[in-house]
Amino acid sequence: MINEFLEQICKEPDKHTLHKAKLAIIDWIGYSIAGTFSKQADPFKNLQSELPKGSSLNLFDKKSLSPLDSAFINAAVGNILELDDVHRTSIIHPGDTIIPATIATSSFKHVNALEFLKSLILGYETAIRMGICLGTDHYNIFYSSATCGVFGAAAASSYILNHDQDKNLALTKLNYSIQLATMNSSGIWQCRKGEGEAKQYALANASRSGLTSALLAQKNAKTPVDMIEGELGFLKAFSNKTNFDALIKKENTHLINEVSNKPWPACRHSHPVIGVALELKKIMKKQKINIEDIKFIEIETYQTAIDFCNKPMPSSEIEGKFSLQHCCAISLIFEDIKESYFEKSILNSHEIESLRKKIKVNSNKQMSINFPKNYSVQIKIKFNNDEELTQKSDHAKGDPENPMSEKEICDKTLDLVNSHIKNKNCNNLIEKILNTNIENDKSSIVWFNDLQQIINGKGY
Repeated sequence: MINEFLEQICKEPDKHTLHKAKLAIIDWIGYSIAGTFSKQADPFKNLQSELPKGSSLNLFDKKSLSPLDSAFINAAVGNILELDDVHRTSIIHPGDTIIPATIATSSFKHVNALEFLKSLILGYETAIRMGICLGTDHYNIFYSSATCGVFGAAAASSYILNHDQDKNLALTKLNYSIQLATMNSSGIWQCRKGEGEAKQYALANASRSGLTSALLAQKNAKTPVDMIEGELGFLKAFSNKTNFDALIKKENTHLINEVSNKPWPACRHSHPVIGVALELKKIMKKQKINIEDIKFIEIETYQTAIDFCNKPMPSSEIEGKFSLQHCCAISLIFEDIKESYFEKSILNSHEIESLRKKIKVNSNKQMSINFPKNYSVQIKIKFNNDEELTQKSDHAKGDPENPMSEKEICDKTLDLVNSHIKNKNCNNLIEKILNTNIENDKSSIVWFNDLQQIINGKGY
């Protein structure tokens, strides 16, 4: 099995896929840097200040970190604002763990831009295939972004460490890196049942553990060859239902091309509601219908969205981001979604509370069957005059079928960075990433040295 798996994750990417990887990096820069300024990032901010100096990127401070510490610290902040990338059918956020690990690895192993992007694509392919294989049964209990992200981090790191080696040797090291990663896969969903930083810790640990697996394989650490599919292996331990073929299925394209980008700072399960509510708001404005005219609202969606985000009375910022009712209400009232709309002053607003109380959420059987292929929703608004507006969507903004444009992704990152760090260097960095001639430029990658210089201008 492992040889077929390796064959699929090591496919050569085309120009479109390489460009998608560039956009993944740009997106990550924005939501991760902004995440460092949040209160939830404070434990990791405090921890990094006590870690020894190294030579790898530190999103918090101008003091560089060791590669392992860099992967850990930088992976902790990507999902805080709920703006991280997501792959629907695997239900994972690949960028959170894989990009920090690849950046950390590239800080002590010289790699050019082309090979760096290939490592990223390989990491995404590895983690996403593992997530699809484990499926929704696994996702019900485990935080798949961490449990599968460790494999992506291990594979991407191994590629960087061995991209200039004999192909057979590189495949051997990649094999053992992935096999070793089975021993570090962890992350349970109890972390979302209350406040705290356990979710961030799971991602941080996955990124660092993936890099550690790759480094151990470099030092000739070995494992049984069937750690994934064996009778006491990873798949047996982590799920009762596994789509084994997903690991080795032959695809003509790379799965990074199926990754969605988030336009709004909220749980991805709330994005379908936000998108439809914003469209309904446009219709209401055109027809000059006021919020006060709403009698009630019915949201029909898939069961997992309800399991995660049925919070009619959110009491904290994170609960607001995981509330279908709140996300619907602020979309209809403000015509936009901003980070500030999840603050307590908005959560406790009489106007918002009144509208949330008019919202009923129902599970739709067919939508639940179609999940995770489709993140579907239908919203019906009934008004006091008994007229109705209804809108349905199977593809939220940011999905491959309804993608954010290159400009929208770049503007998102610029807005997130410039709202905290006042300089023009981020725009220059984005242009450098987009315009790097990856096929001809064989010099060492310098993007993250430039990123560190932007971070050096922080000043909390």
